[in-house]
Amino acid sequence: MLRRLPTAALLLALLSVLATVPGDSSREPAGAPALTVEVLERARRVAEAWSDSESARIWRTGYYPQLYRQDWLSEDFYTSGGAFAAFLGGRIDLAADFPPFSGTGTVSFPDGTSMTLPLTDPRSAYEWRTEYRDPCPREPCDTRLTVTAVRPATRSQRTSRGTVTVPVWEFVFAGLEKPYAVAAVESQAPSVDYNIKDEDLPAGVTDVVLASEDEQWLEGMIEPENCADARPGEVYGTADVLVLIGRTTGRPRTCTGPGSVQYPRFPFTRPLGDRAVLNLAGRPVLFPELVPES
Repeated sequence: MLRRLPTAALLLALLSVLATVPGDSSREPAGAPALTVEVLERARRVAEAWSDSESARIWRTGYYPQLYRQDWLSEDFYTSGGAFAAFLGGRIDLAADFPPFSGTGTVSFPDGTSMTLPLTDPRSAYEWRTEYRDPCPREPCDTRLTVTAVRPATRSQRTSRGTVTVPVWEFVFAGLEKPYAVAAVESQAPSVDYNIKDEDLPAGVTDVVLASEDEQWLEGMIEPENCADARPGEVYGTADVLVLIGRTTGRPRTCTGPGSVQYPRFPFTRPLGDRAVLNLAGRPVLFPELVPES
């Protein structure tokens, strides 16, 4: 937990700490926007709010999956454009009964412990898919999918406590070998925004969506809305938390592809240990790597 200092002293301390953290400054474009006191203060508040929060408790001891409501697409969608178009468009017919969903499902953790959580209603998952109507992304736009079975199963899932085995509902589609699945228990993590919109941050600052770990830095995924070029990221750290601050040149450019995803590095000065890695929205962005299935 940070020591409470007078505001002016605190901000000077933050500026001093962060000035020593950024990576290769020689790669930073001339005239790039400076990191503002407002952003540093936001990072401090994010770190302070996490340490004794319910989110932190669940992160350490509960069921905190990387995705709040995770589903697994059928592998056949990659080879069957018509089926995937029907799935995205919600053109799904039901020709099967729903299994009972009362009771609990078991989440099994890699340390040998487990947790029981209430099962979700598979009907809700079906209705969620059919109520969503995405404009037809590609032809053919008149194809439909038929659910021939709904059954319980399990899948591997990335969480704050490593790769777990989680109960899922599988939806079997006529003509496809692999089913579609959705988690059959809900995340215990509080629902928070995935990231802060660029319009709510100063120019040259963008939030981090995900991160991966290397020995000397974290690699963050950012998606600046104006497609500005990425700069090396900034890190605000405490004993419990690292808060990542995405940086860009702040200079808009034309997006040449469907997205503006970039992967800047975020150096840190001492081993990460068990510290949580958060973005400016206060959401964890680094989860333990999945163990390949045998």
